[in-house]
Amino acid sequence: MYDRREIYKHAPLALVTAEVRFPYSPRLRHEDTLDRIQLALEELLPVRRTEKRFTVEISAGKDSKASTFNVQRFLDRTHTLSLVTSPEAFTVETTRYGEFDSFLTFMTKVSEVLIQEKAIPAIDRIGLRFIDEIRVPESIENAAQWVDWVNPGLLPSIETPPGPLKTSQGIALFDLGDSAQLQFQFAAVNGAPAVSNAFLRRQSDPEPGPFFVLDLDSFWQAATPEESKDFTIDFLRSTLSRLHAPMGQVFQSALTDRLRNVFRGVS
Repeated sequence: MYDRREIYKHAPLALVTAEVRFPYSPRLRHEDTLDRIQLALEELLPVRRTEKRFTVEISAGKDSKASTFNVQRFLDRTHTLSLVTSPEAFTVETTRYGEFDSFLTFMTKVSEVLIQEKAIPAIDRIGLRFIDEIRVPESIENAAQWVDWVNPGLLPSIETPPGPLKTSQGIALFDLGDSAQLQFQFAAVNGAPAVSNAFLRRQSDPEPGPFFVLDLDSFWQAATPEESKDFTIDFLRSTLSRLHAPMGQVFQSALTDRLRNVFRGVS
């Protein structure tokens, strides 16, 4: 728990993801393994898609090399919740986030299936990411006007600005101890949404315009390959819970009471 924790009726949350990275697992390339995963999760994620991902390899003094590889995406029928698997990671993504306990329960179910398949040799990294897109019911003509809605510390303090502030952004990195960190990025922007409808369907489809992004990315990472952890439900749940708590604290510190009332639905 953290100070001022509150579940908002009109929360600005656009996307939540949790990613687990691990040493290369050939089992997650085998069609029979992927079929068993699909059958085990078919009540929750009945739709399966194959997607191509691109990588670029750059070597000193040589031309860069582009390559592609396939990942599997398992989706619910509303296309608002998915599991993506590759031989080196699995990721759960949702645009219909309710509460952390429910999200953790789903992560547990997915992990139980992967453990049963003996698909993951060890855990190298666990990450949890929340992306909020804040829009307000008043016209924002320049980024300085966000001072009424978000913590003024997220905006530049210039006594006599040379002109209207078009955009503002920043990044902060917090050490959470025990090989964990929290990266906080924020930006006042004017344009298309930060989270697209490319893979998952958003709960709303906002028009391009002014909004404020809060991007919280909390992660644990083994310092060396020898310090990787066994893939167990207890370690996964405890790590995700430890990563989640400070994210809520930072999120609440970024809001003003006026913005909280917008999220509560108070005019």
